[in-house]
Amino acid sequence: MKKIKLVLIAMAVSLLAVGPGYAQPEGEGRPDLGKIKENIYQELKVTPEQQAQLEKNRTIQREKFSQLRTTMKEKEKQLQQALKDPEIAQGNIDPLVKEIKSLQEQLIDLRVSGIFAVKEILLPEQFAKFNQLMEKRQENKQGRFQQRQNKRQGMKAY
Repeated sequence: MKKIKLVLIAMAVSLLAVGPGYAQPEGEGRPDLGKIKENIYQELKVTPEQQAQLEKNRTIQREKFSQLRTTMKEKEKQLQQALKDPEIAQGNIDPLVKEIKSLQEQLIDLRVSGIFAVKEILLPEQFAKFNQLMEKRQENKQGRFQQRQNKRQGMKAY
């Protein structure tokens, strides 16, 4: 019994000692979204009026998206619970499935309307540049994802 305690304590101490070695260096990790937004505004040469409109639009979109997403998650949980019931028939869950599909449609519509709202706020040149920046950001995001995947694959080799 003492040996087991000693082994567990040794493992805990070693994990605590090794943990900081895996911590990300300062400056890495999640980027500061405020700085990213400011950089985008500067690159697009957004006026203060446009910036205020974009912020207002973003707030409204975020609230609506959050509400829809929360409702959708609740409905998905209800569906999962219903599917676990061995006595339930498909006809009983069809209305719930239709609700979830409707919520998904609303989320897509919200995204599209958000894009058009930004398109109305920005000048055509700004919107074109914005699209370029977003494509570049998406490529970088995929690159970082691939790097993490490669790291994980490398760790599995050991």
